[in-house]
Amino acid sequence: MGTNSHSPMQGTPFLNSTLSYPEGLGGKEQGHYVQFFINEQENANINYGGGGAPASGATPAGGGVSTLSVPRAPTRRLAASISLYMPATVGLQQESKYGEAEIGASVATAIASYKGYNEGQGFLNTIGTTSGALGDAISETGANALKSALDAGAAGAKASQEIANGKVFNNRMEVVFEGISRREFSFTFKMMPKSLKEAVMVRQIVNQFRFYMAPSFDGAPSTSRTFIVPATFDIEYHYSGGVNSFLNRISTSVLKTCNVTYGGERVQFFKPIQGDGASPVETQIELNFQELEVITREKINEGF
Repeated sequence: MGTNSHSPMQGTPFLNSTLSYPEGLGGKEQGHYVQFFINEQENANINYGGGGAPASGATPAGGGVSTLSVPRAPTRRLAASISLYMPATVGLQQESKYGEAEIGASVATAIASYKGYNEGQGFLNTIGTTSGALGDAISETGANALKSALDAGAAGAKASQEIANGKVFNNRMEVVFEGISRREFSFTFKMMPKSLKEAVMVRQIVNQFRFYMAPSFDGAPSTSRTFIVPATFDIEYHYSGGVNSFLNRISTSVLKTCNVTYGGERVQFFKPIQGDGASPVETQIELNFQELEVITREKINEGF
């Protein structure tokens, strides 16, 4: 893996580049790694005076049935990819969202009435019943309505009644499932190149992530006011023999943040390359991805 080119970025240099760090990735000593594939929108403006056309072929949807509700604009996977060493830890966070809903006595009355109607008692007979839970609900609703009416005419009447009785009316709260959050994945890579080749590779990796997370203009940049959305990424955990199925799969994702830090405890640079500046001794890149799909039981059963 890799390239010997160390000329500065010109045009679109990434279309067919396979970048990796460190050297020897995928071998016996560096057998585990993370590979990032890039899916570019078919109408993206990526030919800025150089490069070429994206590789043909439809972007994989991650396998299985998609949970996307709206079809997205078509993309094609580029021949370009980035492979980086496996971090010490990788993980996922999956969150189910629950909220609380207020269930008042009037709601309980309506539910009980509807249930009684469905059971053949008839609506009028049902609301005329004053015994049992339904009778209690109706009685409670009426008492609270009377207190509220008194309170409207004389401020504090409702509170006074509750204080005198030592009882406070309180609607019940029930936990309600509201949905699930889209998963996010964060990766931090600290790169300390040991050679000029690795130093150039680090620069190209950083620039490629930044390049494809950015939008492009639809038309001439000087006059267009329309963005074409950025590329998406497919992320796979690999070992020297193929995909590591012991780790969760990641559905097609967008790159939300790309934070780059040059230098460590003190500023250090390698010997300058003629006409190309000097490479920092240490570069750290922090990437945060978010999946486009929500991961349900069906997707989890497929390995996501």
